[in-house]
Amino acid sequence: MKALTTLHPSQEQASFVGFVSGYLSPDSLCAIFESENSQELFRIAITDSGIIRVYWVNGDDVYAILQQEAGYPRTSWVPLQLSVTAFGWEITREEIRITVNHQGSFQIHTPSGNFELDSFLRQHHSLRCRLSSPASESLFGLGEKVGPLNKKGRFWTQWTTDVAPHEDETDPLYQAIPFALLGQSSEFRGIFLANSARSYVDATDTENLWFGVDDGPLSLYLIPGPQISQVVARYSALTGRMPLMPTFALGFQQSRYSYMTQNEVVEIAKQFRHWHLPLDVIYLDIDYMDGYRIFTFDPVRFSDPKDMISTLDKLGISLVTIVDPGVKYDENYAVYQEGHAHDHFISYLNGQEFLSRVWPGLCAFPDFAKSQTRQWWGQWNARWVALGIKGIWNDMNEPAWWGYTENERACHPDEEVGIVHRTSSGKELPHYLVHNLYALLEAQATFEGLRHASSLRPFILSRSGFSGIQRYAAVWTGDNTSSWEHLALSIPMCLNLGLSGVPMVGPDIGGFLDNASPELFARWIQMGVFFPFARAHTAINTVRHEPWAFGEDVLRIARRYIQYRYRLLPYWYTLMYQAHIDGAPMMRPLCWYDPSDKARNIDDQFFVGEDFLVAPILREGATRRHVVLPPGLWYDIWNRQWLEGPKEIEVEASLEQLPLFIRQGAIIPLAPRILSTQYWRDTSPWPASLWVLPGHGRFDLYVDDGRTTAYQDGSFSLIQFSVHTTEDSLSVSWQWIRREFYRDIMNQPVILRIGPISGTIHHVSLNNNVVPSSRIHHAILSIPITLTSDGKVDVIFSRSNHH
Repeated sequence: MKALTTLHPSQEQASFVGFVSGYLSPDSLCAIFESENSQELFRIAITDSGIIRVYWVNGDDVYAILQQEAGYPRTSWVPLQLSVTAFGWEITREEIRITVNHQGSFQIHTPSGNFELDSFLRQHHSLRCRLSSPASESLFGLGEKVGPLNKKGRFWTQWTTDVAPHEDETDPLYQAIPFALLGQSSEFRGIFLANSARSYVDATDTENLWFGVDDGPLSLYLIPGPQISQVVARYSALTGRMPLMPTFALGFQQSRYSYMTQNEVVEIAKQFRHWHLPLDVIYLDIDYMDGYRIFTFDPVRFSDPKDMISTLDKLGISLVTIVDPGVKYDENYAVYQEGHAHDHFISYLNGQEFLSRVWPGLCAFPDFAKSQTRQWWGQWNARWVALGIKGIWNDMNEPAWWGYTENERACHPDEEVGIVHRTSSGKELPHYLVHNLYALLEAQATFEGLRHASSLRPFILSRSGFSGIQRYAAVWTGDNTSSWEHLALSIPMCLNLGLSGVPMVGPDIGGFLDNASPELFARWIQMGVFFPFARAHTAINTVRHEPWAFGEDVLRIARRYIQYRYRLLPYWYTLMYQAHIDGAPMMRPLCWYDPSDKARNIDDQFFVGEDFLVAPILREGATRRHVVLPPGLWYDIWNRQWLEGPKEIEVEASLEQLPLFIRQGAIIPLAPRILSTQYWRDTSPWPASLWVLPGHGRFDLYVDDGRTTAYQDGSFSLIQFSVHTTEDSLSVSWQWIRREFYRDIMNQPVILRIGPISGTIHHVSLNNNVVPSSRIHHAILSIPITLTSDGKVDVIFSRSNHH
């Protein structure tokens, strides 16, 4: 395959597309356009949610074939009307109008976003087209990419690749997510290139974007907005939304390549408890295995895994183990024996089993395109977690392979020629059309195996993936580096993954490669606990990266921020529910709420949900930073003062301080002080308190059992909290929206904290009963309430200043 640097047509000979006839399909669900020899060239259809699909026919649609084989939900299409015009054709559906001319240009008009597509070109098997995109329009999404938040100005490739280290110019990376989110002023729109072949987005043209694929159809889903949240919601509905993960997935997690013995693992766990550090998960990297054979423990170094797992459980810590797709070529090894006997491995066209070296040596690789293989793989994973393991970590699943002989370099796409996959119906698919889907299909196999074996929610972490990986797994950003550059880089990387439909995402806290300094680790853990997925991890031959390894000052900082992460767990859990319902990222860029030109280019700050603005320190030695405050009133938690935006400020930030601001009218549910999510599960109120900041706001608190899939059958509760503030009064009310899930612990008092109130409080009532003035301390009103029914607190006060 030729490495491309541009999709512009000037450097190569390419044929143009033209139409001579257009007509509706018999069911009127798509418009079909043909060439002179009656060859079908294009189809246009519209989904029931208003997404327009422009589809250039070109060989097998492997993505659609495997979607259907894997049982993905079918897209619902709506009937169209087609009329002939002087210049070509016009397609209409309610307020959507699409004009098509004989040269193959498309003008698409919707009430909430327009698209202009032209220059459809073919060269051999590859296809490309041009989308008009003015220079003022920002480009977001594209999954996991280096560089700034706005991706304009570069050429981007979607091809799942094992690469370490990655730097500012590295592309592609582990994930392949061909979704572009475009925005200018207050109008956003999206484009999903639904093709599993290697694909490209060329953003080097000032006024246009070029989309291209190496093979297969040019299948474009054009997603109108106009709001950024609407585009992400429609895209995530198309590719799938994350299920609720077990609550421990939101806790702090610790890993190393590798913890070498079960005694070391237990000692790490005990050290976390000794230092009063919250922790929910410890990971086992590849060295726990017997000769790197998956689904095995080393018989000497991990001689009693059940005892190790039991000890961890007593400490409130779950075990997650790495499972790579490479199955060691060993005729005495049960996993290989079964896979070989039942034809579960990838092969060449002649039927010979494909083998390549990874960590165990020569390996065979499951063919996840086949449903029988996915089921077989899921069963092995289910048996594995039956030992008490709580989750699966999928690595090396790009797939990464290093060649047949020891001195070969890593396989290049050109070296994958001749490798094929076979579907359950026997259809042969070349690997280069399945490559990008390999990790997605593996994650699906693992997820379904765990889901069918237990009522407990699966937890899977995946390094690689394609659009839709969020249906099965959390994602981390791979082998980053312990550097200030990578500390800063992780913000736009994770923001764009969130905008690409992947909400549960985070970097290796502290950096994987090289050694973190105490200052760097402190700044990273401050920031890292505000990412959806919070795991510290480091490579072999690095210094220890556990929080106590950097001295007492860093340990104290780590403890404080990890504890704050745990206090916010009810807030995080509700954000996870929101992502499950509408695809909204848990970690959001400033332009999610402020689409101005300035906000669209800010990538060193971010929101957690709607209410927290996080502005990390990203430079060595820095003790202050520039902060852009969005419109509205913001509470500076360190200086305990209200600041009014929009404006730009300089804030102090000693090593102990992460600049953090909370929106006026925020309602923040807080958990009790705990060391593990297991400890509040059955014994503590959830939440333990609610912090209400004066203003106008609403928060819908989500509650369920945190462990099982019972929520899918309606076993969950929603409580809607709201705050309304005037010049001389404030009211907080709560109302049960749904109470199918109800726990006795919710009969316990929850502390409602209101404030700071800038003024003199004269009267407070709870459900019309007077509350004594002893509940007021330092402008904070603290009232014990119960959430067994709807309720209301009213506060009467007089202002002492403007706020």
